Amino acid sequence: MTKGGVQHMKKMLMLIMLVSIFVVSFGLTQASAQLADGTHSIKYQVNKPDSNSASIANDYFVKPASVTVKNGTAIVQITLKNSAWITKFQPPGGATVVNEDQSADTRTVQFTVKDLSKPVVTAMKIDIDDINYHHEYSVSLVFDATSIASSTASTQQTVSGESKPTSASTTESQVPNPQTGDATPYLLIVALVGSAFLLYRKKLQTKTEGQ
Repeated sequence: MTKGGVQHMKKMLMLIMLVSIFVVSFGLTQASAQLADGTHSIKYQVNKPDSNSASIANDYFVKPASVTVKNGTAIVQITLKNSAWITKFQPPGGATVVNEDQSADTRTVQFTVKDLSKPVVTAMKIDIDDINYHHEYSVSLVFDATSIASSTASTQQTVSGESKPTSASTTESQVPNPQTGDATPYLLIVALVGSAFLLYRKKLQTKTEGQ
């Protein structure tokens, strides 16, 4: 093999190793964003669309959110302040009102989120008759899955046709589920490429010494 060919082979092997390491890092990051089954308390912020800046609507939301994960599906519950002003709150797939307190002017809504690692773009409308303010806009709900404060799994029982939570609850793991099985193929790629590189380097050294 010519000197140019050797240099080209080295560059190719290094490129393969760098790409493999990037793929593994990306896969592990995505896996860490997944939560274990159970109910979690998670911080979130209401941002302007396509921005890291908080929207003025951020003050209308009680923090943190309650997220119940079951078989990979996340059901989010958040409480809205100044509920009478918020005449529209519509995340993808819609939201259901699960509790409303007119005296406190709050309401708790529930909706499903497919991927908590991505912003949830939500349509809102604010109507304040006293100051003749009527405005409709979109916000992004950004969840911080690394901020889990607690994790519990609750069960329900049906009493007279109504579903009520039981008094007992069990504590689940508070760390994200890393889904190690998904990352294993990437680790194998790195190991194989690294071994091939070391083997090639050893053969090259042996050949050089024999000349």
